[in-house]
Amino acid sequence: MFPFRSLEGWAPMRRALFEFLVIVIGVLVALAADEWRQERAELQDLDEHLASVLEEVRDNADTVRVVRAGISARKMAGLESVIAHLESGDPSVPDPDALLKDFAESAAVWRPFISRNSFDALKTSGLLRLARDEELDDNISGTYEVPEILFGQVALIQGEYPIVVNEFIPSPYQSDLSGMRTYSGGKAPQIALDIGAAEAVALIHEERARLLRLARSETAVAPAVWYALTRSLDDFYELEQLLAGRLGVPAEAGAQ
Repeated sequence: MFPFRSLEGWAPMRRALFEFLVIVIGVLVALAADEWRQERAELQDLDEHLASVLEEVRDNADTVRVVRAGISARKMAGLESVIAHLESGDPSVPDPDALLKDFAESAAVWRPFISRNSFDALKTSGLLRLARDEELDDNISGTYEVPEILFGQVALIQGEYPIVVNEFIPSPYQSDLSGMRTYSGGKAPQIALDIGAAEAVALIHEERARLLRLARSETAVAPAVWYALTRSLDDFYELEQLLAGRLGVPAEAGAQ
């Protein structure tokens, strides 16, 4: 009788144990499902952030490319014209307005505006860890930090040439020749006339030796800027390709 009573006594306990295990397994499955859904949602959010960064990277690459092809090229051309004129020592200038424009272009100081709103949003979200891609993580961070570092190095060799040149540009010309004019669709008010173009050129020749020395120094800045722009452009192109590959979309980076 004892074994029989023992079996009868364990039957309810076995049922209770079975029900407990069913409940535990159900809870674990539910938790695993919730975790899977959450990770899927986070991965979707990551892809959305990366898509936004991709568009930002393409915009930044376009900005750098335009700056290098436009302002940087004009600065070099302006320096060539200014140095050739100053070295000649010829005070006669057929077109004083053109010479003043060359002076202004040769003294341009700028760095491309690098948008980083999408990049900052991605870093703040903390979702990049889900990509499990150290190359992508390092590439994104490095690409956005490199321009600041490179143009900081350019600033170290920047002399006083741009400031000195401004002393010789007549005030009415500053509105048209300002390096900031590309940031606005309008035109800044002109300041009242102080001297004309011919008088400004005469003053330039009075300081010819000083300006020639400073202009030659500025020729170290112009190629440094070009190198900084080119490295930044290379980095943006590489990142564009990595992001496009990750998202499964065509890369749009063009040839340099």
